[in-house]
Amino acid sequence: MEPKFQILEKTGDSIRFIIEGIDVPFANALRRTILADVPTFAVDEVEFFENDSALFDEIIAHRIGLIPLTTPAERFSLDALELDDHTVTLSLEAEGPGMVYSGDLRSDDEGVKPANPDIPIVKLAEGQRLTLNAYARLGRGKDHAKWQPGFVYYKYLTRIHVSREVPGWEELRELAKRRGLPVEETDDELVITTTRAFYLPRKFESYEGDKIREEIVPNAFVFTVESNGELPVEEMVSTALKILMRKSDRFINELHKLAD
Repeated sequence: MEPKFQILEKTGDSIRFIIEGIDVPFANALRRTILADVPTFAVDEVEFFENDSALFDEIIAHRIGLIPLTTPAERFSLDALELDDHTVTLSLEAEGPGMVYSGDLRSDDEGVKPANPDIPIVKLAEGQRLTLNAYARLGRGKDHAKWQPGFVYYKYLTRIHVSREVPGWEELRELAKRRGLPVEETDDELVITTTRAFYLPRKFESYEGDKIREEIVPNAFVFTVESNGELPVEEMVSTALKILMRKSDRFINELHKLAD
């Protein structure tokens, strides 16, 4: 069965969709690839020239390293198994009093800059100065969490069948509708499709397994992908799929070499 995608909801930094026609190993491989193998830019080294603040160099460097940086996917082969050796310099020169924010970092590459300019780095008092260069490069989340492009999780797509014999079943119908879940009604039951998490109120738990049962839709999963700002969520998913394809091709080629 060829995989099918259905987008349920999309915002500026997140997407929720259904994938049909895949199994659990593939679903988990896609999740792990997005988290561990989709590369982004992150600061990997900081050179301090002046730091009069109350924080040690190491603390400031750690904070700067965790600032998400935009990654221009069109300029780099993010789906390649070997990454480009490319370094971007972000400079900072600030003097107190006042808070130093991520937006104060000046990049020598307009395509690689803080995804959010309002992340606080350090507060400087009167007369305190901070001058540094931060060097960013491409990396993967499997090497350090600062290179993870975002967060992703999935759940089984299920249908909850509620018998009309359950006292107060109408409450479940209204609850599901408020959650934005698809609801179908027949003469005998109410069917709720869980395109997002749905929990039964405690007073209905005694009917589970008898008058309320949950059916797992075979080979169908609901994915939620959230971006830190480095990459658009669509780019995160498409890049992960391309990486999986290239890894599979490499594995098949190695098997052919062994066979020869």
